[in-house]
Amino acid sequence: MNEIKKKIMDAVISQFNSKGMKFTMDDISKELHISKKTIYKEFNDKDELFFATVDYGFSAIKEKEAEIVADDSLELLEKIEKLIVCLPDNYKNIDFRRVYQLREKFPDVYKKIAERVESDWGETERLLEQAMNEGLIRKMPISFIKLIIEGAIEKFLSSKELSSTGYSYEESLNEMINIVMNGLKLPQGEDK
Repeated sequence: MNEIKKKIMDAVISQFNSKGMKFTMDDISKELHISKKTIYKEFNDKDELFFATVDYGFSAIKEKEAEIVADDSLELLEKIEKLIVCLPDNYKNIDFRRVYQLREKFPDVYKKIAERVESDWGETERLLEQAMNEGLIRKMPISFIKLIIEGAIEKFLSSKELSSTGYSYEESLNEMINIVMNGLKLPQGEDK
């Protein structure tokens, strides 16, 4: 992928984060100091640009996942937790709750995101199986675990209530995986 495409997709992410679906191609061209014609040389239309940006984003997630799996300083359960809530460093400031806005205006793009969230579980499934085999977590169908986590993520993305909690999207994901992995009980010795 050429550098200008990457810059355009990074600008899409930046504009989406600051303006939601209200950003325009003019906003992208202004941010990058390039013409709209340059954008349209790389992408035929906004749909193609969004689809490419989704793939670009999930490629970055896959790279981050590979780093987590290769990190020998992490215990198996830590790796699972980090994989489930994996966000590349340059995506940490994105308000993913805005993704739900795509559902109405760009349903095909939203569908692609949902499909990627539901299908990109390879490494996580492998590590969950390993943790079950090692007796670190209860044995249960992986599909059940996926439903719980995907349901929570879907609700996070679609709910305005998350904003009222004071948690960022990343903090919310971390709390969700903490509850999934450790339950709601306070650890012994922790204040109520």
